[in-house]
Amino acid sequence: MRLFLFVFKRNLLILNFLDFIIATACFVRFFLPYFFDEDLKMETRFARITTPVPGPRSIELMQRKKAAMPHGAISNLPVFIKKADDFLLTDVDGNVFIDFGAGIGVLNAGHSNPKILAAITRQVQSFTHTCFHMAMYEPYIALTEKLNNLTPGDSPKKTYLVNSGAEANENAVKIARRFTGKSAIVAFEHAFHGRTLLALSLTGKVSPYRQGFGPMAPEIYHLPSPHRSNSGFLQPPESTNYDAGFIAEQLKTVVPETDIAAFIVEPVLGEGGILPCDQKYLDALFDFSRSRGILIIADEIQTGWGRTGKLFAMEHFGYEPDILVTAKSIASGLPLSAVVGKAEIMDSVQPGGIGSTYSGNPVACAAALAGIDFIVENDLAGKAGKIGSITREKLASLVENHKNIVDVRGIGAMNGIEFVVDKTSGKPGTEIVRAVQKICWENGLVVLKSGSHGHVIRMLPPLTISQDGLREGLEIFTAAVQKL
Repeated sequence: MRLFLFVFKRNLLILNFLDFIIATACFVRFFLPYFFDEDLKMETRFARITTPVPGPRSIELMQRKKAAMPHGAISNLPVFIKKADDFLLTDVDGNVFIDFGAGIGVLNAGHSNPKILAAITRQVQSFTHTCFHMAMYEPYIALTEKLNNLTPGDSPKKTYLVNSGAEANENAVKIARRFTGKSAIVAFEHAFHGRTLLALSLTGKVSPYRQGFGPMAPEIYHLPSPHRSNSGFLQPPESTNYDAGFIAEQLKTVVPETDIAAFIVEPVLGEGGILPCDQKYLDALFDFSRSRGILIIADEIQTGWGRTGKLFAMEHFGYEPDILVTAKSIASGLPLSAVVGKAEIMDSVQPGGIGSTYSGNPVACAAALAGIDFIVENDLAGKAGKIGSITREKLASLVENHKNIVDVRGIGAMNGIEFVVDKTSGKPGTEIVRAVQKICWENGLVVLKSGSHGHVIRMLPPLTISQDGLREGLEIFTAAVQKL
């Protein structure tokens, strides 16, 4: 009996010692890092990668895509999505990504927003299409009334609905030409206005958008971009004295100013690299145009619906454009866009001069009405400002501490990180951005590239993203940069 008790006590001591060792190891492995690693301090981890990216199911679908679709139709992220919720994307292999792309700025109100889905469901249960030009319906009118009231400026306005940003820009040009009786349209280098022929002609980037698709539409002209970049490719002198005379001088070798119907300008370049327009240049442009009867078309396709910290970016500059074009987040992913203009301009078009089979589709109108209400009622523009502040504060040190980063910039939740090969030459870091983008999605973060050289990482998260989700995404990005 004594021998049994002796053996039992000794084994108990050994077991207790082993338990202590195991407990200590677990503490060191799982709990101690929490106090030192900022990544582990967040209450929730959102990104979850369980397979290589792309995973086997996405690879299988990619092969089907290659067989069925033309080579020119590319995708930013090499996976296929099966579910999207708020700011998270889940692919067919079960990988979960934090979405800093939002369908290229389309999901400002978040993926699968319940209020918007409910509105879509109600409309679908009634009817999906009649063609407004054949048999009208009330949601179209309700949406145009809302747009007339919410877009910048106090002038009486009218709105026409179409299907895409490119189609809206084309109609804006038609309306401007009809109202002024002039044909020339002046756009800007590095801008992006769409891929249909007239919109493509407005777009100020050759490759890949315009390459091989000529001839372009006539009477479209481009001026140097009034946006500043820290790399060498886009730098008007800071001392430039912008005034109406400067604009007139720019046009001397481009097009007679008496032929110009309108200027079309992005208040913030999106595809061009997240670059806000120069306020002094915009002042000069409006001064020049107002004194000559030339219209200003503001392309707010990407900047609208709270993205920049205001409902529309033109509010930052204090101007009411003659025509404003909006799309993307207007209907939270359903095909819809709008041309909103001063009433006298919009009414200059003869009956039947504008039209489209699917324009102002009732389901898209229902989504837009619910989505716009959600954006306004939840002050997503104010939230965009906070997203931008956190983003730029978190990433600002990269400019000083990383050899390939020359700028972290943005306005609201529209932010860009500009990469160069080296800071001496300022040569755009196109390949570096591709590498960073790949590392990001391999670790659960979707980011876009932009800039005429593809040298800017673009961040456009849903405006509904939580602060924890935002910070985790920024940490994944920072870690990706440090792996270069």
